Amino acid sequence: MNKPIIFIITKEIDLYYTFRDKIHEIFGGEVQLRSNHFPPVDLEEVDLILSSGAEEIYRDIVDTSKVQAPLVVANRSIDFNKLEILFELPVGTKCLLVSNTKEVAYESMSMLERLGFDYLDFTPYSPDMDVIPDVCQIDVAVTHGLKDLVPEEIQRVIDLENRSLDLSTLFEIARILKQPFDQSRHMTMDYVKSFVRIGRELAQSVQNEHEMNSYLESVLDAAQEGIIFINADGKITIFNEEASSILGIDGQDSLGKNYTEVLRDFPIDQVMAKQEPFPRQMIPFQGLNILTTMKPLRLDETFTGAVITFQDVTHVQRMEQEIRKKKLNTGMTTKYTFDDIIGHSDLMRGTRNLAKKLARSDYTVLIMGESGTGKEIFAQAIHEHSSRRSGPFVAVNFAGITQSLAESELFGYEEGAFTGAARGGKAGLFELAQNGTIFLDEIGDAPLKIQAAILRVLQEKQVMRVGGNKMIPVNVRVVAATNKPLHDLIKEGTFREDLYYRLNQLPLEVPPLRNRKEDIQDLVDYFLQKNQIHMRFTTEIFDRLSVYQWPGNVRELEGLLTYLSVTVDGVEPSVQDLPRHLTIKNDNTSDVNKVIKLLDQAGDKRIFKEILQCLSLYQGGKSGIGRVTLKAMMNQPITESQLRTKLEILKKCECVYTGAKKQGTSITDFGKQVLSQL
Repeated sequence: MNKPIIFIITKEIDLYYTFRDKIHEIFGGEVQLRSNHFPPVDLEEVDLILSSGAEEIYRDIVDTSKVQAPLVVANRSIDFNKLEILFELPVGTKCLLVSNTKEVAYESMSMLERLGFDYLDFTPYSPDMDVIPDVCQIDVAVTHGLKDLVPEEIQRVIDLENRSLDLSTLFEIARILKQPFDQSRHMTMDYVKSFVRIGRELAQSVQNEHEMNSYLESVLDAAQEGIIFINADGKITIFNEEASSILGIDGQDSLGKNYTEVLRDFPIDQVMAKQEPFPRQMIPFQGLNILTTMKPLRLDETFTGAVITFQDVTHVQRMEQEIRKKKLNTGMTTKYTFDDIIGHSDLMRGTRNLAKKLARSDYTVLIMGESGTGKEIFAQAIHEHSSRRSGPFVAVNFAGITQSLAESELFGYEEGAFTGAARGGKAGLFELAQNGTIFLDEIGDAPLKIQAAILRVLQEKQVMRVGGNKMIPVNVRVVAATNKPLHDLIKEGTFREDLYYRLNQLPLEVPPLRNRKEDIQDLVDYFLQKNQIHMRFTTEIFDRLSVYQWPGNVRELEGLLTYLSVTVDGVEPSVQDLPRHLTIKNDNTSDVNKVIKLLDQAGDKRIFKEILQCLSLYQGGKSGIGRVTLKAMMNQPITESQLRTKLEILKKCECVYTGAKKQGTSITDFGKQVLSQL
């Protein structure tokens, strides 16, 4: 798999190296980097563009009409370890904040003031300013790696070095490129450790403890996590605003108290007594779920206390619950798993086991089977058994749907695409199925134009909305189903052959109920319990159900139980309570005779008879027999090619059932009737 490529655009090459080092620190070798300082760059292979400044910088370098990669304008943060030198400056010191653009100069000044350095008198400066400030009265120049831009009149220069990428930008890069971001916790802990060291340096540079605490509080209160410091004596020394907000505890009132009085539910003893870190864990606290990390602090190898950082994830969980609820309301969830696929027959066990194997991959699945066999249940079970189970399951049925409706439903539309189009447009089902599964039911009924569009999505993994002009990337798994012989539709010209082979990467054939009649009793028991029908069936009833051929398959069987629950007064229906087509004795002698006549026309009946005899003998506890074994069992000489042809004829006559892949061939009940007459 190709590693994603990031194109980094900066005015200065030193800034590119700063960005490069941070990206390598976070993502390692999982991404490739390109720079405008090292041309040429093939924009067509770029997955993301990272610009150091406003879009003007980006447009100066990149022809926006020829690139589709998303743009991320970098948010940058200051390395707090570089701020120590600013503490040496007296209150009111005039500082020239030097940058390469006016916007960045003002942004840097604002950030330093928010971090507590508002006691310094900053003046922004950049060469592109319309009015250059008078620098004669300026004492110090402060810059981020741009010492060459400092006016020569200023003798003292404090270089805070290039500002690197902040967490929000790194998270955005990880989200777009779908890269894991496992370093965020370590970055937060390093962030906090830098505060502790700064505090120690600050204590030596300010005149009293009150000033030191006010500076530290400004920095800590800007953090988006709860942060609590406990000294070596167990006293709480810092309790930031976010910690107060999350825990509902007055932080100021907690200062100076022992942690056992304030934080009874936090397992802090491990850190304080054993001086060992407490790994990130979820702990309950007054009805909240708190994701917390606790770590001992050491300065010059001396234990000085502990730092606790934590976040309230309860609100995140509530948001997830709301999302699940919305998905449920829109039908984008599954109701069935493999536990809901009923049947102990060898045929059904083999089909179920094969489906579980198919679920573990991410290839397209084509489910084939007659109407009512449970193809959608298999589709949902495959989704629930796959790595996409946490994503949506979106189903669309092509039976009876018009081409225009299918197009707008599948691919969505933009505002104004047609009369009656919703304001703001609408996402299509492929977009809604992002990171999940889309189920294309009755794919054999899809119009040819829609087939071509689906093929394009499978090939390019992108969709374009109706009336739109941009491609939208989609990451979905496709499961399709049909009750029609697609090979025949291909010959008729109503189904695309190229789409068939795209869909048929992993074929799954669901057997009809007439070929697994030993499952009827299991299915009856399941539906009676599921639908809370209080009935018991006699052996005579089950015998009659076993004789019937079930053209409507499992769906017809469930419908029969619903019928009996409404029409029968007692709890034990009789044969007379069954619908008329089930009470008439099943005499298919004419069908048997027709098949025998067809077999006679197709070749030597003795060969067909021996094939059926071998299959009948082999059925003792076996799911099916392979052609090699079957050929070895036969007395009459026959080539493997001839045997394959004979089995195809018997399959078309419904005398045998051929399972998917290694399930082999088995004789059907109808085949046994034909055998008895041969």
